[in-house]
Amino acid sequence: MSHAEPERFELLLADLQRVVHRLECALQRADQEFAADSALLHFNLAFEVSWKLLKLHAARAGVPAPTPRAAFRHGLQVGLITDEATFERILRQRNDAVHLYRASMARALLIELPDFHAAFAALHAAVSSRPNEAG
Repeated sequence: MSHAEPERFELLLADLQRVVHRLECALQRADQEFAADSALLHFNLAFEVSWKLLKLHAARAGVPAPTPRAAFRHGLQVGLITDEATFERILRQRNDAVHLYRASMARALLIELPDFHAAFAALHAAVSSRPNEAG
């Protein structure tokens, strides 16, 4: 483990907290066009930070997790993720996010964002509550 890893892990954890909070703020105003755009952006950011945090967590346990699916699977196996179905939907929606220029797909994702926000917030809480496990 490199010297920079504990610092990187803490930075990712802080990033996840900030992004999840911003997603919550955007969801409170999601009826406004720019707030909806912000919510979609923060979903993507929460996804990226979450899987990279779990990838690093897995690496610390000696488990390779080179993809988001592998990282989320690791989170599920070690109990950091408890809602497998929601994270499966998150993965599917993130893969479809390239098509968000289609208004119907963006609206479909916006409908699911409250559940996704709750899942990301639960992940942050789980990782935060087990600091000794992180490194």
